[in-house]
Amino acid sequence: MKSKLYITLLLTLLACFSVKAEERNTLTSGDASSQKDSIIVTFGDKTRLVIYGENRKELEKIMKYDLNALLQDLKVRLDSASGDTTYLKEEVNGSAYLRQKDERDDKDYVRIGLRGVHVKDGDTQVSIDAKGVEVKDGTSDSTYRRIGKRFYRSHGGSSPRKGFNIAAGLNTYGENLANVEYDKVDYDLKPFGSRFISLGYVASTTVARGKNARLHFDFGADFSWYNLMFDGNNTIDKNDQRVTFPAVMGDSTKEIQMKKTKLVVPYVNLSFMPTVSFSHSFISYLSAGVYGGYRLGSYTKLRREGSKDVDHVRKNFFLEQFRYGLSAEIGIRNFPDLFVSYDINKLYEENRGPSVRMLSFGVRLF
Repeated sequence: MKSKLYITLLLTLLACFSVKAEERNTLTSGDASSQKDSIIVTFGDKTRLVIYGENRKELEKIMKYDLNALLQDLKVRLDSASGDTTYLKEEVNGSAYLRQKDERDDKDYVRIGLRGVHVKDGDTQVSIDAKGVEVKDGTSDSTYRRIGKRFYRSHGGSSPRKGFNIAAGLNTYGENLANVEYDKVDYDLKPFGSRFISLGYVASTTVARGKNARLHFDFGADFSWYNLMFDGNNTIDKNDQRVTFPAVMGDSTKEIQMKKTKLVVPYVNLSFMPTVSFSHSFISYLSAGVYGGYRLGSYTKLRREGSKDVDHVRKNFFLEQFRYGLSAEIGIRNFPDLFVSYDINKLYEENRGPSVRMLSFGVRLF
């Protein structure tokens, strides 16, 4: 009798062990497959948060949900449960915690407008605007910006002005004092014909770093051109004592109608501009400093009405050899940067020409 009892007990234990082994194998194989597509967060030894998805792409969708709000609501539910509750099962509709996002953020697109060309393809975004080409790779959370023919990774620590620069704008007289020798009408400028152009490079060093702002010292070198287009048929000339602004006359001593009469003055310049950049602001940077330049020459361009021929006259026109002044810039996100420059010295030599100082303003394209 006892032998039969032992045999029965032994068979029962063997059956239990076989069931446990099978369950263990099932769980092990299940864990192996789920570990690839699961996120397990442990809090101490007895608390575990498991997030399971069918594949990695499904797990990435969790970023669209506000988990902080979800956990706060769960805490409220736990607090409202009875104090002697040892088992709590809650089914929560996760769609209630979906972050409010523009549907366009999840769609691929190609947009062409005044602010440039913007393309989104999955996690990659490419923007082509006045500042150059920018590539954002969402998978690696990196940003690249193109300077010339190279891309560099931007870590947000360099000055926004660093690199190759192209600026374009307009010239006007910042100061035009009365002079008995000249009539202001004779050398007045056409507002939109008097253009300023600058090509240069800015090197920078960061001297202070804050949480939301940085201070940079920017050192620049550039070539710039004053294009001063006179309003009317007058041009600029010189005699032994000073410059003059006579009307262009024909062989019959009759005034000629001019399509263009312009004075061009090129300079090579150096600048020093302390710059403060902002990480999270509508204003991306503020910059102000000084500059100095050396005149490389000067000439006039004359074009008669109805003619394509252009005449050039190269003289120094008693222009000052050096220029120096103050400059300021402001960077606005998703918009070309704005600049203004004011020459402290006068354009012409003392008592050799009008008492004028130049003012230039416009946009920095790169």
